[in-house]
Formats: sequence, structure tokens, C-alpha cells
Amino acid sequence: MAFYGKTHWLQFLLVFTVQLFVIVVLGLAHSENWRLLVYLLAVGTLLLIGCFLLDYFRKRRWYDFLSGKSSALLRGDTDKESRLIFDKVNSLLQKQEDQILQSTRAREQQVTFMNLWTHQMKTPISVLEMMAQENQLDSVEVLRETQRLKSGLNLALNEARLIGGVAQDFTLQQLSLEKVVNAAVNQQKNFFIQHQVFPEMKISEKLVVISDEKWLQFVLEQILINSIKYSKAGSKVTLTGTRFEGAPILRIVDHGVGIPPADLPRVKRPFFTGENGRKFGEATGMGLYLVDQVSEELGIAFAIDSTVGEGTQVTLRFPDDGLQ
Repeated sequence: MAFYGKTHWLQFLLVFTVQLFVIVVLGLAHSENWRLLVYLLAVGTLLLIGCFLLDYFRKRRWYDFLSGKSSALLRGDTDKESRLIFDKVNSLLQKQEDQILQSTRAREQQVTFMNLWTHQMKTPISVLEMMAQENQLDSVEVLRETQRLKSGLNLALNEARLIGGVAQDFTLQQLSLEKVVNAAVNQQKNFFIQHQVFPEMKISEKLVVISDEKWLQFVLEQILINSIKYSKAGSKVTLTGTRFEGAPILRIVDHGVGIPPADLPRVKRPFFTGENGRKFGEATGMGLYLVDQVSEELGIAFAIDSTVGEGTQVTLRFPDDGLQ
């Protein structure tokens, strides 16, 4: 009640003053009616107090919350304004809680990934250290291990950037798909050689996509690493660029071990390594998850089809650029 009085005393005083002013003016105009006017003033004051009391009791639980007497918003008020405020505050609190939960999950995911990534990075470092101690630094082996380190570092850096928000870090522009793919293939040149897998490109120089070059390179890098890693020695990884219903399409096909049907729906989940990851080892389970996240931000439809023993096809459908 005290809190209500503190917040409404000015309104009460204003209404009472107006009422008193009207009574005085009427009294001056008809001096013989002073007793009646005083009676009307008293009745008006009682009605005014009654209105404020009624308003208070309708909103008392809301004002108990505002004054600190209650720690929860209760649905006891029948007043429409109180219920609207109640629903709005609850909505804001729920939104804030969801944001905190999402941030906590992202942080936990990053910590889990970093722990897993740190453990895996020990392997190439140990191999290089052992070769140096035994004075058996083979250039091919050194390149193999440094390639693993570079890929791991790139994955970790982009995972950290992704948490900060891809939209803050990309610039959309028209890109020659042939040039971007060629650059990504050259980046993995040593990896192709080490696994005795050969790239085959079938992309027109005129095929243009709208995307961010750096993030598209990252997407292609992760897909190529998987395609090469699980391909059979002597096979090809074919990259074909076409248009379908106006939209640029890039298909990356390998002839590797393929993905088991039970694993295929889950390969985009974070930390999912699946049967192939356990067989071949050194899988963080984050590569395709990050590809899926970045593709969504860039408006690229990312799909995977696979047959065990025959290979895997990855399809990237870019936004329709209106060009033909």
C-alpha cells in the first residue's frame, strides 16, 4: 500500500485539487450553497479515495512485486494492464534465459572441441619430435605431419570465429567458382599426393557464385579433406560445377569407403565421428558440422549422399544469382 501511495500521490493530489477548484468556483458563484458544496467535496473525496483503493486492490500483487514484498510475478491480478506487463516481463525473461543457455552450450562445445583438438595435435608433434631425435627427417613425412597441423589449426580458428558469428566476418561478392575451387584444390595438393588421390575439375570459367571467398574456401577445404581421407588410393575426386533451375551447383564426388546409412543422418552433428571416424582415427567430428553451419549462414544448401563401398557425393547449391 505504501509503495502504491508513493507512486500515485501526485495523481491523487491533482484530481483532488481540480475537484476543490471546481467547488470553490461554484461556491463563489452561488454563495448560499456552501454547505452543499462542502458535502459534495466530501463525497467526491471519498469516491476518489475509493477509486484509488479499488485500483490498488486490483493490482496489489503487481505492486507487491515492484515494492520487493514478493519475488515472483503472480497471475492474481484481474487488471488487463497488469496481465500484459506480466506476459511481457515473462517473455523477456524467457528470451534472456534462452540466450544464456545458448551461450553456455556454445562455450561448453568450444571447450570440448579444444580439449579433443589439443589431444589430437599431440600426435603430429610427437611424430616430428621423434623423427628429429632419431635424425630421420623424411621430407614426405614432415609434410604429412605439418599438413595435419595446418588443417587442425585452421579448423580451430574457424570454429572460434563461428561462435563469434559468421555474419560479422564475411563479405558477399561475385566469385568465379572455377577459381575458388582451383585454389582450394591447390591448398590440398600435398594431401592429394600423400593419399595417391587425383582431383578432376569440370567447372566452366563463366560459372559465377555469390559468396564470401574466405568462408567458401573453408567449406571446400573441409569437404576435400574428408573426400581425400576416405578415398581409395588411385581413385579420383571429381568436382563438377553446373546450373540447375538458375542456381549454381557444385558436386564433389569421391570413390571411397562411403558412409554407413545409420551414420548419414548424423554426420552434421557436432563431435559425431561415426564408424569411419573410429576406423580411420584422427576425426574430431567437427568438420562437417562447421561446414553445415557456415553453409547455412552463406545461404548454401549443403547435402550429402553416400553408398558404402562406392563413395560419397557432396552437393552445394548456391543462392540463385539471377544469371544464366
